Amino acid sequence: MRHYSLIIPVVFMIAGCSSATTPPIHEYTIYTPSQLSQKVQKTSPKILRLSATRSIPSLESKQLSYLRSSGESGTYLYTRWSDTPSLLIERSLYRSLTEKGLFSTILSPTSSSTADFVLESDLHAFYHHFEDAQPSKGVIDITYRLIDTKSKLPFASKHFLITKDAPSEDAIGGVKALSEATNELTQLCTQWIEERTKE
Repeated sequence: MRHYSLIIPVVFMIAGCSSATTPPIHEYTIYTPSQLSQKVQKTSPKILRLSATRSIPSLESKQLSYLRSSGESGTYLYTRWSDTPSLLIERSLYRSLTEKGLFSTILSPTSSSTADFVLESDLHAFYHHFEDAQPSKGVIDITYRLIDTKSKLPFASKHFLITKDAPSEDAIGGVKALSEATNELTQLCTQWIEERTKE
């Protein structure tokens, strides 16, 4: 059975005397539904800490970005995310790893507790990509590294490039495509971490 991320819209009216003619701002978040029918027992005494994701400056805001094949890039005026793309992905992965039960504890980036492994990540792309004569796509490009805290060295790294066709050539199409791409990324990254930490 396939599971999809859900997008939850929240509409904000722009304050001021022009609110009667200005379109509302639509804000979306990504919610990854549970993948499990029952709670899983913890399979390892190890602790994992998620490091804060590094991203390029254009992805450090809540704006929904688009890119055209001509190289033109920009953001949608009346559509935005509830958080930055990095935080949306981090929350989705945190939930997936917690449900999977791969570690006794999963620490957030703000935690100062000691962990056995640290997961670092670099987000290179998170945008709605328009291609000539083809359906537009949601694109996520991200690299993960697993760090052994004892040696302070990475023992595994993985690059993910996820694309999903958008159901429409507009902002909501981009939101839906990126939501699906985030869900797939979360599942693939969880599987990769499970494989590498069991070796």
